[in-house]
Amino acid sequence: MKKLILALFIIFGTLSFSAFDKVVIGVINDNYESPIISGTINRGGLANLLFGMKKDGDFAKQMYQNLSGADKVEFIIEKHDESALVSILKLFEKNKYKGQIEVTEVAASENKNIRQITTKNKWNYNIYTFTRGIPGTIKISDNDINKGEFIEDLFQKAKKELK
Repeated sequence: MKKLILALFIIFGTLSFSAFDKVVIGVINDNYESPIISGTINRGGLANLLFGMKKDGDFAKQMYQNLSGADKVEFIIEKHDESALVSILKLFEKNKYKGQIEVTEVAASENKNIRQITTKNKWNYNIYTFTRGIPGTIKISDNDINKGEFIEDLFQKAKKELK
């Protein structure tokens, strides 16, 4: 019986404190050459319950300080990064950000919290199933580059940097 309890404790303890990267990319005034890439660690259910509020608050404040001076900010996230972005959007909303915000999310379905905040503040919220499905081109060093492919590369680089 003690071995069973110990095994369950180890399994649930490991699951509760396992880490996954959460990445939010911020682009100021359509300058894709200098994106602000920031991330936070999702340590699992129990750790988030115990430490999550402070971690998300600090992360949101850092992103707000880095981006709030811009006329336009684009946030780019993947599905599992939604909670981190909601914290940031709430801070922009609370501080009555006057600029334009665009959210680009790569996910199968929209997040109702992000949709609610963006609609209320007349910000743009776009959802794409795959990064390569993001339309348009961007200028990097006077070259036109497919926006979806560029964002896919950004996500890969960001995840490597956060490890």
